[in-house]
Amino acid sequence: MDTFWHFEKEKFFEGLENEKNAFFALALRRELKKNESVFLEGDAGTTCFYIESGLVRIFGETPCGKESTLFLRQAGEIFGLAEIMNRTPRAVSAQALCASTIHIITQADFERLLREHFTLVRRVISILGRRLRHMGMHLTNQNENVFRRLAFLLITIAYEKLMERTDWETPCPLPHAISQNQLATMMRSTQPTVSAALQEFKNKGLIDTQGHRIVLRNPLAVIRVLEE
Repeated sequence: MDTFWHFEKEKFFEGLENEKNAFFALALRRELKKNESVFLEGDAGTTCFYIESGLVRIFGETPCGKESTLFLRQAGEIFGLAEIMNRTPRAVSAQALCASTIHIITQADFERLLREHFTLVRRVISILGRRLRHMGMHLTNQNENVFRRLAFLLITIAYEKLMERTDWETPCPLPHAISQNQLATMMRSTQPTVSAALQEFKNKGLIDTQGHRIVLRNPLAVIRVLEE
């Protein structure tokens, strides 16, 4: 699945256990409630965040006042890097989409870690480069029709679970319950449009529901929507 590198969620501390322990020794652990804000556009960019569990969306506001989701950050990922590295205010906002646990580290402590662990410097460079390419893919995707945008979003959310599998043609529930309103916000669309698209996906046998959670009946078939 190398073709879909832009879906990958790189574990920030993968293979770096000593660096992870050093980070946790300096960081503050915080529990977030569903929909709780982490930071807002314009806030001082003096901290960055590691996700222990949950799901965080990074979003901005369009000139007409609509929210646009740029990234989804999941367990094992770090966010807030751009501002802490460039010493700039937050260019976007961040919000927990479900109950989440994060670890917060100050700019001074993070810079200290980078000085003491060059392996982390290389990891930061790698992640920022990947995210820049992902942003290009995301912006291109925003011009696609609603069905391709929905397929892209569903695979993005499910990708971490899919990477644990050898079979991408059997049902895969999304790891988090996402409402139609949340999907609409992330797609820069409307709830009725997303509802109609989800129903079309159901009619085509691409998805099902399991309680409040969407199930990809055949993830490879959903990916093929992107290739059409």
